[in-house]
Amino acid sequence: MANIIFPTNQISLEHRKPGHAGNLTESQTASLKTMWARLLQLFTQSGQEIVLADPTKEKPVKKGFFGAKKEDPHHNYFLGANSDPRWSSLPLEKALPLIPGSLLRESFWGLVANNNPDSTLLRFLRARKWDLDASFNMLANTLRWRLEMRSNEIVSLGETGLIHELEKAKPGLGVAFKNQLDLKMVTLGGPDKQARGVCFVNVQIHHKDNQPLEIMKLLTLYIVETSRVICDYPMDTVCIVFNLENFTMANMDFETVKFLVECFQAYYPETLGLACVHKAPWVFSTIWNLITPLLDPVVASKIVFTKNLEELEKFIDSDGLPVIITGDPNKPSLDDLPMSRLPKAGTKQVSLSIPCVNQYWDIVADYELTTEKWANEPVATNLQQDLLDRLGFAQQYRVSRIKAEKVIRGETSYHVKGLIRIDENDRLFVCYNTNTWSEKDITDWV
Repeated sequence: MANIIFPTNQISLEHRKPGHAGNLTESQTASLKTMWARLLQLFTQSGQEIVLADPTKEKPVKKGFFGAKKEDPHHNYFLGANSDPRWSSLPLEKALPLIPGSLLRESFWGLVANNNPDSTLLRFLRARKWDLDASFNMLANTLRWRLEMRSNEIVSLGETGLIHELEKAKPGLGVAFKNQLDLKMVTLGGPDKQARGVCFVNVQIHHKDNQPLEIMKLLTLYIVETSRVICDYPMDTVCIVFNLENFTMANMDFETVKFLVECFQAYYPETLGLACVHKAPWVFSTIWNLITPLLDPVVASKIVFTKNLEELEKFIDSDGLPVIITGDPNKPSLDDLPMSRLPKAGTKQVSLSIPCVNQYWDIVADYELTTEKWANEPVATNLQQDLLDRLGFAQQYRVSRIKAEKVIRGETSYHVKGLIRIDENDRLFVCYNTNTWSEKDITDWV
Protein backbone atom coordinates (compact mmCIF):
# COMPACT_ATOMS: atom_id res chain seq x y z
CA MET A 1 0.00 0.00 0.00
CA ALA A 2 1.21 3.51 -0.79
CA ASN A 3 2.33 5.71 2.08
CA ILE A 4 -1.17 6.70 3.18
CA ILE A 5 -1.35 8.96 6.22
CA PHE A 6 -4.49 8.01 8.09
CA PRO A 7 -6.23 10.63 10.26
CA THR A 8 -6.07 10.70 14.03
CA ASN A 9 -8.72 11.92 16.45
CA GLN A 10 -6.98 15.32 16.38
CA ILE A 11 -8.21 17.35 13.41
CA SER A 12 -5.40 18.81 11.32
CA LEU A 13 -5.02 20.77 8.09
CA GLU A 14 -1.97 18.75 7.10
CA HIS A 15 -1.93 16.32 4.15
CA ARG A 16 -5.10 17.69 2.59
CA LYS A 17 -5.47 17.99 -1.16
CA PRO A 18 -5.98 21.46 -2.70
CA GLY A 19 -9.63 22.27 -3.32
CA HIS A 20 -10.76 19.84 -0.62
CA ALA A 21 -12.12 20.55 2.85
CA GLY A 22 -9.31 21.92 4.99
CA ASN A 23 -7.28 23.24 2.04
CA LEU A 24 -9.22 26.02 0.34
CA THR A 25 -8.16 29.40 -0.97
CA GLU A 26 -10.14 32.55 -0.16
CA SER A 27 -11.78 32.37 -3.59
CA GLN A 28 -12.71 28.72 -3.16
CA THR A 29 -14.11 29.39 0.30
CA ALA A 30 -16.22 32.22 -1.12
CA SER A 31 -17.58 29.84 -3.78
CA LEU A 32 -18.44 27.26 -1.13
CA LYS A 33 -20.28 29.91 0.88
CA THR A 34 -22.30 30.92 -2.17
CA MET A 35 -23.19 27.30 -2.91
CA TRP A 36 -24.42 26.81 0.64
CA ALA A 37 -26.48 30.03 0.56
CA ARG A 38 -28.21 29.00 -2.68
CA LEU A 39 -28.81 25.45 -1.47
CA LEU A 40 -30.30 26.45 1.86
CA GLN A 41 -32.57 28.92 0.09
CA LEU A 42 -33.71 26.10 -2.21
CA PHE A 43 -34.82 24.09 0.82
CA THR A 44 -37.34 26.81 1.74
CA GLN A 45 -39.38 26.68 -1.47
CA SER A 46 -42.93 25.35 -1.24
CA GLY A 47 -43.02 23.57 -4.60
CA GLN A 48 -46.30 22.32 -6.05
CA GLU A 49 -48.72 19.54 -5.25
CA ILE A 50 -47.21 16.17 -6.10
CA VAL A 51 -49.01 14.34 -8.91
CA LEU A 52 -47.97 10.69 -9.13
CA ALA A 53 -48.23 8.63 -12.29
CA ASP A 54 -51.40 6.56 -12.53
CA PRO A 55 -50.38 2.97 -11.68
CA THR A 56 -53.67 1.59 -13.06
CA LYS A 57 -52.76 2.54 -16.60
CA GLU A 58 -51.77 -0.30 -18.88
CA LYS A 59 -48.09 -1.14 -18.66
CA PRO A 60 -46.06 -0.38 -21.79
CA VAL A 61 -45.71 -3.30 -24.17
CA LYS A 62 -43.56 -4.10 -27.16
CA LYS A 63 -44.48 -6.27 -30.08
CA GLY A 64 -42.70 -9.57 -30.32
CA PHE A 65 -42.66 -12.15 -33.07
CA PHE A 66 -45.85 -12.43 -35.14
CA GLY A 67 -47.28 -9.34 -33.45
CA ALA A 68 -47.40 -10.92 -29.99
CA LYS A 69 -47.18 -8.45 -27.14
CA LYS A 70 -44.59 -8.63 -24.40
CA GLU A 71 -43.81 -6.39 -21.47
CA ASP A 72 -41.39 -3.52 -22.08
CA PRO A 73 -38.13 -4.46 -20.29
CA HIS A 74 -37.41 -0.76 -19.77
CA HIS A 75 -40.51 -0.16 -17.64
CA ASN A 76 -39.80 0.67 -13.99
CA TYR A 77 -41.95 -0.65 -11.15
CA PHE A 78 -39.96 0.62 -8.16
CA LEU A 79 -37.82 3.46 -9.50
CA GLY A 80 -39.81 6.67 -9.86
CA ALA A 81 -42.95 5.15 -8.34
CA ASN A 82 -43.35 7.79 -5.63
CA SER A 83 -42.14 10.90 -7.45
CA ASP A 84 -43.92 13.29 -9.78
CA PRO A 85 -43.02 12.37 -13.39
CA ARG A 86 -42.61 16.07 -14.20
CA TRP A 87 -39.60 16.26 -11.88
CA SER A 88 -37.57 14.10 -14.23
CA SER A 89 -39.21 14.76 -17.60
CA LEU A 90 -39.00 18.56 -17.59
CA PRO A 91 -35.79 20.58 -18.01
CA LEU A 92 -34.16 21.41 -14.68
CA GLU A 93 -35.16 25.08 -14.71
CA LYS A 94 -38.84 24.09 -15.06
CA ALA A 95 -38.79 21.00 -12.87
CA LEU A 96 -36.91 22.36 -9.86
CA PRO A 97 -39.55 24.92 -8.75
CA LEU A 98 -42.16 22.12 -8.70
CA ILE A 99 -40.32 20.05 -6.08
CA PRO A 100 -41.04 20.82 -2.40
CA GLY A 101 -37.92 22.14 -0.70
CA SER A 102 -38.41 19.71 2.17
CA LEU A 103 -37.94 16.78 -0.23
CA LEU A 104 -34.86 18.36 -1.77
CA ARG A 105 -33.49 18.80 1.75
CA GLU A 106 -34.04 15.12 2.57
CA SER A 107 -32.47 14.18 -0.74
CA PHE A 108 -29.40 16.30 0.00
CA TRP A 109 -28.74 14.94 3.48
CA GLY A 110 -29.13 11.43 2.09
CA LEU A 111 -26.46 12.35 -0.43
CA VAL A 112 -24.20 13.61 2.35
CA ALA A 113 -24.83 10.54 4.53
CA ASN A 114 -21.74 10.06 6.77
CA ASN A 115 -19.55 12.47 4.84
CA ASN A 116 -18.42 16.00 5.57
CA PRO A 117 -21.23 18.20 4.17
CA ASP A 118 -18.70 20.75 2.87
CA SER A 119 -16.88 17.95 1.05
CA THR A 120 -20.12 16.99 -0.69
CA LEU A 121 -20.57 20.47 -2.14
CA LEU A 122 -16.88 20.71 -3.02
CA ARG A 123 -17.14 17.60 -5.20
CA PHE A 124 -19.61 19.45 -7.43
CA LEU A 125 -17.56 22.65 -7.43
CA ARG A 126 -14.40 20.81 -8.47
CA ALA A 127 -16.28 18.78 -11.11
CA ARG A 128 -17.46 21.99 -12.75
CA LYS A 129 -14.14 23.78 -12.26
CA TRP A 130 -15.60 26.21 -9.69
CA ASP A 131 -18.25 27.56 -12.07
CA LEU A 132 -20.96 28.41 -9.52
CA ASP A 133 -24.00 28.17 -11.78
CA ALA A 134 -22.84 24.95 -13.40
CA SER A 135 -21.95 23.44 -10.01
CA PHE A 136 -25.27 24.38 -8.42
CA ASN A 137 -27.26 23.06 -11.40
CA MET A 138 -25.31 19.80 -11.27
CA LEU A 139 -26.10 19.43 -7.56
CA ALA A 140 -29.78 20.35 -8.03
CA ASN A 141 -30.07 17.88 -10.89
CA THR A 142 -28.56 15.19 -8.67
CA LEU A 143 -31.09 15.89 -5.90
CA ARG A 144 -34.06 15.50 -8.23
CA TRP A 145 -32.49 12.35 -9.73
CA ARG A 146 -32.07 10.85 -6.25
CA LEU A 147 -35.77 11.43 -5.60
CA GLU A 148 -36.65 9.55 -8.78
CA MET A 149 -34.16 6.76 -8.00
CA ARG A 150 -35.44 6.55 -4.38
CA SER A 151 -31.81 6.52 -3.21
CA ASN A 152 -32.63 7.28 0.43
CA GLU A 153 -35.13 4.42 0.52
CA ILE A 154 -32.65 2.00 -1.04
CA VAL A 155 -30.29 2.89 1.81
CA SER A 156 -32.88 2.71 4.60
CA LEU A 157 -34.41 -0.55 3.37
CA GLY A 158 -31.10 -2.35 3.19
CA GLU A 159 -30.63 -5.57 1.27
CA THR A 160 -33.46 -7.68 2.69
CA GLY A 161 -35.92 -4.81 2.96
CA LEU A 162 -35.27 -3.82 -0.66
CA ILE A 163 -35.89 -7.37 -1.85
CA HIS A 164 -39.24 -7.39 -0.03
CA GLU A 165 -40.30 -4.00 -1.48
CA LEU A 166 -39.32 -5.00 -5.00
CA GLU A 167 -41.39 -8.16 -4.68
CA LYS A 168 -44.36 -6.01 -3.60
CA ALA A 169 -43.85 -3.69 -6.57
CA LYS A 170 -43.91 -6.60 -9.00
CA PRO A 171 -43.78 -10.32 -8.20
CA GLY A 172 -40.44 -11.71 -9.30
CA LEU A 173 -38.60 -8.38 -9.13
CA GLY A 174 -37.21 -9.00 -5.65
CA VAL A 175 -36.21 -12.52 -6.64
CA ALA A 176 -34.35 -11.15 -9.68
CA PHE A 177 -32.48 -8.64 -7.50
CA LYS A 178 -31.51 -11.31 -4.96
CA ASN A 179 -30.35 -13.54 -7.79
CA GLN A 180 -27.94 -10.84 -8.97
CA LEU A 181 -26.56 -10.49 -5.44
CA ASP A 182 -26.14 -14.26 -5.12
CA LEU A 183 -24.35 -14.49 -8.47
CA LYS A 184 -21.85 -11.87 -7.24
CA MET A 185 -21.77 -9.99 -10.50
CA VAL A 186 -20.90 -6.85 -8.50
CA THR A 187 -19.13 -7.02 -5.15
CA LEU A 188 -17.20 -4.78 -2.75
CA GLY A 189 -13.75 -5.45 -1.33
CA GLY A 190 -10.18 -4.29 -1.54
CA PRO A 191 -8.51 -2.09 -0.60
CA ASP A 192 -6.32 -1.02 -3.51
CA LYS A 193 -2.79 0.26 -2.93
CA GLN A 194 -4.13 3.77 -2.35
CA ALA A 195 -6.30 2.41 0.50
CA ARG A 196 -9.48 2.86 -1.55
CA GLY A 197 -12.40 0.48 -1.44
CA VAL A 198 -12.80 -1.59 -4.60
CA CYS A 199 -15.92 -2.49 -6.56
CA PHE A 200 -15.50 -5.64 -8.64
CA VAL A 201 -17.73 -6.03 -11.71
CA ASN A 202 -17.56 -9.62 -12.95
CA VAL A 203 -18.97 -9.19 -16.44
CA GLN A 204 -18.85 -12.88 -17.45
CA ILE A 205 -21.76 -13.52 -15.04
CA HIS A 206 -24.05 -10.98 -16.70
CA HIS A 207 -26.54 -11.72 -19.46
CA LYS A 208 -28.70 -8.79 -20.51
CA ASP A 209 -31.90 -10.71 -21.16
CA ASN A 210 -31.90 -12.51 -17.81
CA GLN A 211 -33.27 -9.51 -15.90
CA PRO A 212 -34.89 -6.13 -16.66
CA LEU A 213 -32.79 -2.98 -16.87
CA GLU A 214 -34.41 -1.74 -13.65
CA ILE A 215 -32.67 -4.52 -11.71
CA MET A 216 -29.27 -3.50 -13.06
CA LYS A 217 -29.95 0.11 -12.11
CA LEU A 218 -30.99 -0.94 -8.61
CA LEU A 219 -27.93 -3.14 -8.25
CA THR A 220 -25.71 -0.23 -9.28
CA LEU A 221 -27.39 2.14 -6.83
CA TYR A 222 -27.26 -0.40 -3.99
CA ILE A 223 -23.54 -1.01 -4.45
CA VAL A 224 -22.62 2.66 -4.96
CA GLU A 225 -24.59 3.82 -1.93
CA THR A 226 -23.08 1.06 0.22
CA SER A 227 -19.56 1.84 -1.00
CA ARG A 228 -19.96 5.46 0.08
CA VAL A 229 -19.64 4.33 3.70
CA ILE A 230 -16.00 3.52 2.93
CA CYS A 231 -15.48 6.36 0.45
CA ASP A 232 -14.52 9.34 2.56
CA TYR A 233 -11.50 11.35 3.68
CA PRO A 234 -8.71 10.56 3.09
CA MET A 235 -9.81 7.80 0.68
CA ASP A 236 -12.50 9.95 -0.93
CA THR A 237 -12.60 8.02 -4.21
CA VAL A 238 -13.15 4.38 -5.11
CA CYS A 239 -11.52 1.90 -7.44
CA ILE A 240 -13.53 -0.21 -9.91
CA VAL A 241 -12.27 -3.41 -11.50
CA PHE A 242 -14.11 -4.55 -14.62
CA ASN A 243 -13.22 -8.22 -14.76
CA LEU A 244 -13.60 -9.17 -18.44
CA GLU A 245 -12.16 -12.67 -18.21
CA ASN A 246 -14.24 -15.06 -20.37
CA PHE A 247 -16.13 -12.07 -21.81
CA THR A 248 -18.22 -12.64 -24.92
CA MET A 249 -20.67 -10.44 -26.79
CA ALA A 250 -23.47 -12.22 -24.92
CA ASN A 251 -22.27 -10.46 -21.75
CA MET A 252 -22.44 -6.97 -23.26
CA ASP A 253 -25.15 -4.64 -21.95
CA PHE A 254 -24.66 -1.18 -23.39
CA GLU A 255 -27.61 0.35 -21.52
CA THR A 256 -26.22 -0.73 -18.13
CA VAL A 257 -22.79 0.63 -19.08
CA LYS A 258 -24.38 3.96 -20.03
CA PHE A 259 -26.19 4.13 -16.69
CA LEU A 260 -22.99 3.41 -14.76
CA VAL A 261 -21.04 6.05 -16.68
CA GLU A 262 -23.84 8.56 -16.15
CA CYS A 263 -23.86 7.86 -12.41
CA PHE A 264 -20.19 8.63 -11.93
CA GLN A 265 -20.09 11.60 -14.29
CA ALA A 266 -23.36 13.33 -13.41
CA TYR A 267 -24.50 12.20 -9.96
CA TYR A 268 -21.44 11.03 -8.00
CA PRO A 269 -18.79 13.47 -9.22
CA GLU A 270 -15.17 13.21 -8.11
CA THR A 271 -15.86 9.72 -6.76
CA LEU A 272 -13.99 7.51 -9.23
CA GLY A 273 -10.29 7.25 -8.42
CA LEU A 274 -9.23 4.38 -10.68
CA ALA A 275 -10.88 1.96 -13.10
CA CYS A 276 -9.04 -1.22 -14.06
CA VAL A 277 -10.25 -3.03 -17.19
CA HIS A 278 -8.94 -6.53 -16.56
CA LYS A 279 -8.27 -9.21 -19.17
CA ALA A 280 -10.19 -7.53 -21.99
CA PRO A 281 -10.35 -9.88 -25.02
CA TRP A 282 -9.79 -8.65 -28.55
CA VAL A 283 -13.55 -8.54 -29.24
CA PHE A 284 -13.88 -5.86 -26.55
CA SER A 285 -11.96 -3.34 -28.68
CA THR A 286 -15.03 -2.81 -30.87
CA ILE A 287 -17.18 -2.20 -27.79
CA TRP A 288 -14.57 0.11 -26.29
CA ASN A 289 -14.82 2.31 -29.37
CA LEU A 290 -18.52 2.73 -28.58
CA ILE A 291 -17.92 3.46 -24.90
CA THR A 292 -15.11 6.02 -25.16
CA PRO A 293 -17.31 8.80 -26.65
CA LEU A 294 -19.47 8.59 -23.51
CA LEU A 295 -16.54 9.28 -21.20
CA ASP A 296 -15.58 12.63 -19.78
CA PRO A 297 -11.82 13.21 -20.36
CA VAL A 298 -11.24 13.30 -16.60
CA VAL A 299 -12.94 9.91 -16.15
CA ALA A 300 -11.14 8.47 -19.18
CA SER A 301 -7.78 9.48 -17.70
CA LYS A 302 -8.43 7.24 -14.68
CA ILE A 303 -8.80 4.03 -16.73
CA VAL A 304 -6.00 1.46 -17.00
CA PHE A 305 -5.91 -1.92 -18.74
CA THR A 306 -4.41 -4.96 -17.05
CA LYS A 307 -3.66 -8.14 -19.01
CA ASN A 308 -2.99 -10.57 -16.19
CA LEU A 309 -2.99 -11.00 -12.42
CA GLU A 310 0.56 -9.69 -12.09
CA GLU A 311 -0.40 -6.38 -13.74
CA LEU A 312 -3.56 -6.06 -11.64
CA GLU A 313 -1.53 -6.62 -8.47
CA LYS A 314 0.35 -3.42 -9.23
CA PHE A 315 -2.84 -1.69 -8.13
CA ILE A 316 -4.43 -4.17 -5.69
CA ASP A 317 -2.68 -6.71 -3.46
CA SER A 318 -3.69 -10.32 -4.07
CA ASP A 319 -5.34 -10.71 -0.65
CA GLY A 320 -7.78 -7.95 -1.61
CA LEU A 321 -8.91 -9.76 -4.76
CA PRO A 322 -11.86 -12.21 -4.96
CA VAL A 323 -11.46 -15.84 -5.94
CA ILE A 324 -13.14 -15.27 -9.32
CA ILE A 325 -10.10 -13.16 -10.26
CA THR A 326 -7.25 -14.94 -8.45
CA GLY A 327 -8.53 -18.43 -9.21
CA ASP A 328 -7.32 -19.56 -5.77
CA PRO A 329 -10.19 -20.95 -3.64
CA ASN A 330 -7.80 -21.38 -0.72
CA LYS A 331 -7.41 -17.63 -0.39
CA PRO A 332 -10.94 -16.19 -0.32
CA SER A 333 -11.52 -12.49 0.12
CA LEU A 334 -13.90 -11.24 2.81
CA ASP A 335 -16.79 -11.12 0.36
CA ASP A 336 -16.14 -14.68 -0.80
CA LEU A 337 -17.04 -15.92 2.68
CA PRO A 338 -20.64 -17.03 3.33
CA MET A 339 -22.99 -14.96 5.46
CA SER A 340 -23.73 -16.26 8.96
CA ARG A 341 -27.26 -14.89 8.71
CA LEU A 342 -29.44 -12.76 6.46
CA PRO A 343 -29.17 -8.95 6.76
CA LYS A 344 -31.88 -7.41 8.93
CA ALA A 345 -34.55 -5.63 6.91
CA GLY A 346 -34.79 -1.87 7.25
CA THR A 347 -37.79 0.37 6.55
CA LYS A 348 -38.84 2.80 3.82
CA GLN A 349 -39.57 5.60 6.28
CA VAL A 350 -37.31 6.13 9.28
CA SER A 351 -39.31 7.29 12.32
CA LEU A 352 -38.29 10.59 13.92
CA SER A 353 -39.55 9.25 17.24
CA ILE A 354 -36.40 7.14 17.56
CA PRO A 355 -34.09 9.17 19.84
CA CYS A 356 -30.86 8.81 17.81
CA VAL A 357 -32.70 9.78 14.61
CA ASN A 358 -34.36 12.76 16.27
CA GLN A 359 -30.99 13.89 17.65
CA TYR A 360 -29.42 13.50 14.21
CA TRP A 361 -31.99 15.78 12.56
CA ASP A 362 -31.52 18.29 15.39
CA ILE A 363 -27.81 18.33 14.54
CA VAL A 364 -28.68 18.80 10.85
CA ALA A 365 -30.89 21.78 11.70
CA ASP A 366 -28.14 23.28 13.84
CA TYR A 367 -25.62 22.68 11.06
CA GLU A 368 -27.88 24.45 8.57
CA LEU A 369 -28.45 27.48 10.85
CA THR A 370 -24.76 27.87 11.63
CA THR A 371 -23.79 27.37 7.99
CA GLU A 372 -26.37 29.89 6.79
CA LYS A 373 -24.85 32.49 9.09
CA TRP A 374 -21.32 31.52 8.01
CA ALA A 375 -22.26 31.62 4.32
CA ASN A 376 -23.53 35.18 4.57
CA GLU A 377 -20.39 36.48 6.24
CA PRO A 378 -17.24 37.60 4.39
CA VAL A 379 -14.40 35.10 4.15
CA ALA A 380 -12.61 35.09 7.51
CA THR A 381 -9.32 36.93 7.76
CA ASN A 382 -7.92 33.95 9.69
CA LEU A 383 -8.76 31.43 6.99
CA GLN A 384 -6.78 28.59 8.59
CA GLN A 385 -8.81 28.79 11.78
CA ASP A 386 -12.02 28.98 9.78
CA LEU A 387 -11.06 25.82 7.90
CA LEU A 388 -10.34 24.04 11.18
CA ASP A 389 -13.65 25.21 12.65
CA ARG A 390 -15.58 23.85 9.64
CA LEU A 391 -13.82 20.49 9.96
CA GLY A 392 -14.68 20.35 13.65
CA PHE A 393 -18.30 21.14 12.88
CA ALA A 394 -18.32 18.42 10.20
CA GLN A 395 -16.94 15.93 12.71
CA GLN A 396 -19.82 16.68 15.09
CA TYR A 397 -22.26 16.07 12.24
CA ARG A 398 -20.53 12.82 11.21
CA VAL A 399 -20.52 11.37 14.73
CA SER A 400 -24.23 12.17 15.09
CA ARG A 401 -25.05 10.52 11.76
CA ILE A 402 -23.07 7.39 12.66
CA LYS A 403 -24.98 7.13 15.95
CA ALA A 404 -28.19 7.00 13.91
CA GLU A 405 -26.70 4.84 11.17
CA LYS A 406 -28.03 1.53 12.50
CA VAL A 407 -31.54 2.89 12.03
CA ILE A 408 -31.11 5.10 8.97
CA ARG A 409 -29.19 2.49 6.96
CA GLY A 410 -30.62 -0.99 6.57
CA GLU A 411 -28.18 -3.86 6.81
CA THR A 412 -26.34 -5.29 3.83
CA SER A 413 -24.30 -8.45 3.39
CA TYR A 414 -21.24 -6.26 3.99
CA HIS A 415 -22.50 -5.49 7.49
CA VAL A 416 -23.11 -9.19 8.19
CA LYS A 417 -19.64 -10.19 6.92
CA GLY A 418 -17.92 -7.44 8.89
CA LEU A 419 -16.63 -5.13 6.16
CA ILE A 420 -18.76 -2.44 7.80
CA ARG A 421 -19.39 -2.57 11.55
CA ILE A 422 -20.85 -0.19 14.12
CA ASP A 423 -20.14 -1.30 17.67
CA GLU A 424 -22.11 -0.82 20.89
CA ASN A 425 -20.40 2.54 21.40
CA ASP A 426 -21.55 3.77 17.99
CA ARG A 427 -18.05 3.64 16.50
CA LEU A 428 -17.80 2.92 12.76
CA PHE A 429 -15.23 0.30 11.74
CA VAL A 430 -14.13 -0.86 8.30
CA CYS A 431 -12.39 -4.22 7.93
CA TYR A 432 -11.06 -5.61 4.64
CA ASN A 433 -9.37 -8.52 6.44
CA THR A 434 -6.12 -8.10 4.48
CA ASN A 435 -2.48 -7.79 5.48
CA THR A 436 -2.55 -4.01 5.00
CA TRP A 437 -5.98 -3.32 6.50
CA SER A 438 -7.44 -5.47 9.27
CA GLU A 439 -9.92 -3.20 11.07
CA LYS A 440 -9.87 0.57 11.44
CA ASP A 441 -12.10 2.93 13.41
CA ILE A 442 -13.01 5.65 10.89
CA THR A 443 -15.66 7.39 13.01
CA ASP A 444 -13.84 10.70 13.42
CA TRP A 445 -12.29 10.92 9.96
CA VAL A 446 -13.25 14.20 8.29
